[in-house]
Amino acid sequence: MPDLYSSYTDLAAHETEGVAYERRSVPVASATWCSIAIHGGGIEPGSGEMARYVAEGRMNHYEFAGILPSNNSRLHVTSTNFDEPVCQGVVFNSRRCLSFHGYTGAAGIPETSLGGLDTDTAARIGAALGRAGFRVVDAAQEINGSDPLNIANRTLLGAGVQLEMSNALRASFFPGGDLSRATRDSGQRTSAFYAYANAVLSAYNNQGMVSQGSINVSRWTTVPWPSPDLDIVAAMGTDKLAVGGPHFLHLAGRMADTNNCYLARLACNTDQTITLTLRKRLSGTETLLATASNTGGLVHAPGRMFWVRLQITGSTLRARVWQDGTAEPPDWAVTVADSSLTAAGAIGTRSILSTANTNTLPVVASYDGFQQLTPQRMTVTRSVNGVNKSHSPGAPVQLAQPAIVAL
Repeated sequence: MPDLYSSYTDLAAHETEGVAYERRSVPVASATWCSIAIHGGGIEPGSGEMARYVAEGRMNHYEFAGILPSNNSRLHVTSTNFDEPVCQGVVFNSRRCLSFHGYTGAAGIPETSLGGLDTDTAARIGAALGRAGFRVVDAAQEINGSDPLNIANRTLLGAGVQLEMSNALRASFFPGGDLSRATRDSGQRTSAFYAYANAVLSAYNNQGMVSQGSINVSRWTTVPWPSPDLDIVAAMGTDKLAVGGPHFLHLAGRMADTNNCYLARLACNTDQTITLTLRKRLSGTETLLATASNTGGLVHAPGRMFWVRLQITGSTLRARVWQDGTAEPPDWAVTVADSSLTAAGAIGTRSILSTANTNTLPVVASYDGFQQLTPQRMTVTRSVNGVNKSHSPGAPVQLAQPAIVAL
């Protein structure tokens, strides 16, 4: 059935806000993700409640909610035509977007159709939902969110995730399968609601930010890793251009302690170039092992994220770097042999500002998608609160709370 209105602009010219619909927006300071429901309220019941819970205190939130006594479907504006300015501001300034929707689906089958152009995040969410016992399917073409004009894909990365939840799934979120406004507004939720939300959030919770309020001070986040061989990857970036001296972001491996480890260091330089090096720290003395000869002309910018992958196998260390939203290059940018550190140790990140840096402080370093890719099951300890979590092979490793932490 075609939409009654061609855009939000068209809808607003014919409907009364506060009578037919509400717009709800909750900003979260320094959030880089957003959680939205543009068909909330009675349009696609349950989508707004899920988006709101997932966002709470973590992500910027937006909801367009139909509040008519009936026939809220007339307020549906398709995602590619949704031009509501508050929502656009939220999404356009976010790196990642989770856009929650509802669709009919097969009768009685609770399932999620996953789509959107942020395929990496969608894959992590799909895997997490599957582990939690939820059925996930590839979205049909008409709801797969693959159009670049889809509001979910209008992020800084030009990509987002669209979660289409079937009627049966959304009904399972509320007592008695009741999707009425009265039940939804009552705050009553089933265990399935929280299990679903927490599975989605597990794809988000491997994000961390470090507020650096002084120069030449290392901030570390680490977790144990039981093998000397490792293959770790994370996206990283800072919120400002480097002034006076570089911003240094690292992946760390074989960490006996902060004075003894291997490092893949990403330098965000004052001329906006990127430098990737392999380094080692022995008894607190840091030594350059090798410098990548080619990083593909990457350019640093505030909020721009770069993936760094560090692999250590035996005495061979290698690393590569690529910009978030682009394909991982097939070749390693830098490789070196070194046998100074051979034992298993922690893995993690390090953030430090050059002694020459003159930025107005703090400089916030962001990390996202930290994963151990080696096919080995492990148990890690989160460095911020000591809670043990078991991770399957290739699962994200949670280093820090998804908020700014001053370490």
